[in-house]
Amino acid sequence: MDEHFVQGVVGGVLNRHKNRTLDRKRIATLSVEIAANLDKASQFTDVKKVQKAIDNPLNITMWKGWDGKEEPLTKEYLDYWTCDICNDHTHDVDYDYLANGTNHLSCELKQEELQEKSDKIMEQIEIDFKDYDLSKSESNENSKVDMSAKAKRGKRE
Repeated sequence: MDEHFVQGVVGGVLNRHKNRTLDRKRIATLSVEIAANLDKASQFTDVKKVQKAIDNPLNITMWKGWDGKEEPLTKEYLDYWTCDICNDHTHDVDYDYLANGTNHLSCELKQEELQEKSDKIMEQIEIDFKDYDLSKSESNENSKVDMSAKAKRGKRE
């Protein structure tokens, strides 16, 4: 659309609301009203014939300085956008699927689930071996280990 055309429509909507306080609801109302007015006004004006890509204020060249040539991603960039858990690149993952910084949300959830399972197992082991007497245990070679007080001090009977 022509920049002046859009400015006129937006300006008209803003003038109607100029003496009111802007809050979230008011901004939402303004955006809906602007969209509706642009849609209605564009029915009566053939703005597509007037519009040129170079005149578009959101033209990517003007907005970002992009020249249209894609360059390969640098190693530093890829190293930054790497999941610490699975070591896969996350540069092309939507932010909704990223968790802690640059980690995949799924990796974080799996790690959290495994940690919870591990904690439960360790709690159960602590409960099972709470009153376990090591002096009556056997070594890995199935030989008896003397853990008595005399053996600890190096005294023999």
